[in-house]
Amino acid sequence: MRTKAGRTTAVLMAGALALGGCATVGSVKRAQAAADQAMAAAQAGQAAAQRAQSSADAAAAAAQRAQSSADSAGSAAQAAQSQAQGVSTQVTQLSSRMDSLEAARRAAATHHRRHHHRRHHAAGAAAAHPGERG
Repeated sequence: MRTKAGRTTAVLMAGALALGGCATVGSVKRAQAAADQAMAAAQAGQAAAQRAQSSADAAAAAAQRAQSSADSAGSAAQAAQSQAQGVSTQVTQLSSRMDSLEAARRAAATHHRRHHHRRHHAAGAAAAHPGERG
């Protein structure tokens, strides 16, 4: 930036010399003051640009962290979905097993009632009519 200010000063001074023939002390001081103001404005602009770049860098880093968090959440959701599918399969298998066991229990109970019922009636009939067999 110093070289730009030096060039600006040289251009202003050359312009003043070309227009006036001889530079007065006052014109040189005015030219130097203008060059100093231009330099200060350029430095302020550079500082503002650096602050803006820092803000942009911070925003980019925050966006990267957010993307990383979103990626992790997506992976966790996929893992949970896979686990839920596995649990659903196990529940279906257990439900099927329970249905089979319940059917077997009902069949055994029906068989037992039928068998017990026949024996009970057969014993009751023999006791009610003791001499009819024969």
